[in-house]
Amino acid sequence: MFTTENIAAMAVGGLLALIIPIGAAVVFKLKNRETWLPSVFIGAGTFFVFAMVLEQLLHSVMLPIVLGSTALYCVYGALAAGVFEETGRFIAYKTLMKKHYSTKNAVYTGIGHGGCEAILLLGITMLSNISVVASVNALGIDEFVKISSAGNPELAETVRSQVEAISAIGFAVMRQSIYERVVAMVFHVCMSVIVYKAASQRGKVWLYPCAVVLHALLDVPAALYQTGVLTGIPAVHGIMTAFTAVVVVGTVVLAKKMPDKSGQQNAQL
Repeated sequence: MFTTENIAAMAVGGLLALIIPIGAAVVFKLKNRETWLPSVFIGAGTFFVFAMVLEQLLHSVMLPIVLGSTALYCVYGALAAGVFEETGRFIAYKTLMKKHYSTKNAVYTGIGHGGCEAILLLGITMLSNISVVASVNALGIDEFVKISSAGNPELAETVRSQVEAISAIGFAVMRQSIYERVVAMVFHVCMSVIVYKAASQRGKVWLYPCAVVLHALLDVPAALYQTGVLTGIPAVHGIMTAFTAVVVVGTVVLAKKMPDKSGQQNAQL
């Protein structure tokens, strides 16, 4: 059922989703040796705890409620990601990073946050899909579905649909997925800088809800695609790219207008 192209595309995509974030973290640290090394791991941990654990717990309750309405689904999906991830960042800055405030550390935190997302959502997923491919090719799809579903008809249909979705993955799909992850990483770096300014500078806490709103707006095109309002991935990526470009410019301006305070610590590691 699976072709050599399917397997190669997933292998290349999965590896790139691991290599790009790790490479970005290594290169940034080498070029900015004063950056506090734990920042990148704090960013990664923040994403895992707030997006992959806490947010998913809320999804288990809310998604059955909002799935029947396109408007509710889009609003909830976008806001949930923004609220959980930006709140996680804000809490991390106010606690774990309170003695290590600097824009460079914020950038490094963003690389960790966006990198962890890329590794978990794309890298690990694609590499695990390869194990599914190996099993299906060895057993045949009918036997694989039978074993995986343990004879449950509803589960069998779900498994079969998932296998069919995996079979559609080729290099074109992987190029789109890698591009989306790179754009998302750039956006996460910007959000990390914005929330850092909210946490570190007196009277600028309003930047935190701004980050929540910006994050929510970025996720709207994806939610519209999932509900069928937008029908093409290029349109989704075009909107995401244009929006992220505007956010990048705004973040650079903000960082220049709100420089690091002279008393802020920059640990050498």
